[in-house]
Amino acid sequence: MRPRTLVALSAVGFALAALPAGILPEDAQASARLVPADIERTRDARNGDFACTIALRLAKAAKKNPRQLAETLLAALPAHADVLKVEIAGPGFINFHLAPA
Repeated sequence: MRPRTLVALSAVGFALAALPAGILPEDAQASARLVPADIERTRDARNGDFACTIALRLAKAAKKNPRQLAETLLAALPAHADVLKVEIAGPGFINFHLAPA
């Protein structure tokens, strides 16, 4: 896995760990583990460097709208020097704009 992918992956991992209790039901906690397939390169650079689909995957288990879950995750994201901007797009994609390498 490339280092720039790891930046986005670790940021989302920290956000998942920082979610307040009750956001995800206990039975969904096991599926809340981030997998590399949850982070993908965006097709269009205007949408950032990477898109994360974790909110889309966990929304049903969390009984939340994917976009609402993405907003909760975005609020829990820690600051990172390599991340310029993070935004929510469409139904709940979390897009990462990384600093130039």
